[in-house]
Amino acid sequence: MDPSNQIQKLGQQEYRRKNYHAALNFFNSVISAEKRLDVSVLDCRAATYEKFGDLHAALKDGRRMISDYKTDCAGYLRTGKILQLLDKDTVALGIYKYGLRNVSPSASQYRLLRDLHESMNQKCGPRKAKDPLAVLPMEVAQMIISYLDFKHVVSMTRVSTTWRDYLKSSPGLWANLDFSKAKANIPKAAIQKYIRCSRGTVTRLTTQQSINLQHVVTQCKSLEHLEMGGGYTNASLIKAASVARNLRCLLLPARCETSLDCVSQILGVCKNLVRAEFHNVTSTPSFRPNWKGDMSRLRTLVVFMRKGFVGSIPLFDDLMHMIPDIRELSLRGWILRTEIPPASGGAMTRLEKLQLADFDGHVNPLALPSLRILDLGIVLEAFLNPVPGPYPTIAGIAELSISCASNLSSECLVWLLGSNFDALRKLHLPQCIEITDLDLRNLINMGLIDHIVDLDLSGPRLTDSLVQLLAARALRLERVKVASSSITGVGVKALVTKPGSQLQFLDITDCMHVASDAVAFARHLKGLQVKCCHEEARAKNKKIRFE
Repeated sequence: MDPSNQIQKLGQQEYRRKNYHAALNFFNSVISAEKRLDVSVLDCRAATYEKFGDLHAALKDGRRMISDYKTDCAGYLRTGKILQLLDKDTVALGIYKYGLRNVSPSASQYRLLRDLHESMNQKCGPRKAKDPLAVLPMEVAQMIISYLDFKHVVSMTRVSTTWRDYLKSSPGLWANLDFSKAKANIPKAAIQKYIRCSRGTVTRLTTQQSINLQHVVTQCKSLEHLEMGGGYTNASLIKAASVARNLRCLLLPARCETSLDCVSQILGVCKNLVRAEFHNVTSTPSFRPNWKGDMSRLRTLVVFMRKGFVGSIPLFDDLMHMIPDIRELSLRGWILRTEIPPASGGAMTRLEKLQLADFDGHVNPLALPSLRILDLGIVLEAFLNPVPGPYPTIAGIAELSISCASNLSSECLVWLLGSNFDALRKLHLPQCIEITDLDLRNLINMGLIDHIVDLDLSGPRLTDSLVQLLAARALRLERVKVASSSITGVGVKALVTKPGSQLQFLDITDCMHVASDAVAFARHLKGLQVKCCHEEARAKNKKIRFE
């Protein structure tokens, strides 16, 4: 027999005889002589220390057992016992839980470890803990659960059979089927189960995966909101839309490619649609859609043609007269031969949001008295020239974004907004190269940015002197973007040190003259969220003194 094992057995014999001093000496001699110890030796010495009342020494051996033998139950059992003797039940519960994660269920003492964890969990829990579903009225419990995400409602069904039966008997909790956070494919049987739990009352369905869409819309007669990912053919989308007669909201993101013919047919068959978004639309050469059907209920329409697609560019003139009461309109890659809004018929006069990108056509925003949000990006035939007429200025506009407009001038902004900028809260004018240094100074002095909260003046024309003037006038700024500008740390200091400043976010991407100390000052001393790049080049720039 190995000498170390013999000494250990002698120590165990002395321990059983309650001669703990002799037992401790034997265990110490084994531990000091061996480099690679057996877990039983440490366990025996910890038990001996426990008899002496030296619980901290015993705890030290228990932690060493866990560190060296993570997959053995002995270390967790010994450490948990000692922690309970030290009145550290919560820590002991954590040790047992940690052991259950590391020990194999086939281990010899795994069941004992699990039982101790359950008993300690009950001991550490509230003494008067009760099942909330058994105590609360059904209406109150359902109202609380309705605030949870759908995946959490599904998880609650696994808590106990009582909870599962309760949730399955509450159809209102299954009216919103949201599979957007599912990491794996959703089995057809699971979807059918959730639909049965709703008893046909499903009103919302959100999924990023391909499912049997035809089956779902056939079973869910009350479906009003549908948001889907990719993986569907145009024929399946049209067929599903024709079945979902009560559909009011349809969202197809960029990953769901659809044809322009599919869009026209869906808008034609879904007469109750209030909101429709198509973010990836293609077309074939020489194709012209046939817009038909009742679209009078449509309030929000988004149709983005896929960037770089090869095909005929859609004409908006035919569709424009089909949506007279539209409130929010977003288009990309379209052509307009007439004008928005049309000169006759009174269509689109209630438009509140207009977003156009890669758009070839003429727009007269002054003829849209309800317009509140105007977003223009690369408008090919610019409307941005003052046009005489009886139209009033858009006094109520709150958000104005014009990007990459080569012919935007200060006269155009004054013509567009008038002299009253009180309602304006968001102003984005990135890369508008026709606005000169003098134009910006005049606009700032006129009060253009006095009430602005979100400002984007990215472009090389912006200098430190302009930023200092801006900081002195714009006290409500919360988000500022001055990317690719010529500002230095002087401009950054002016923005972040202004008394009463409410600034929270600063974008100085590609501002090559801003040194690293300015970034550190804004981030750490003022608590701003700063977006930037080129840290190595910025470190070499001239630094200024910050106070």
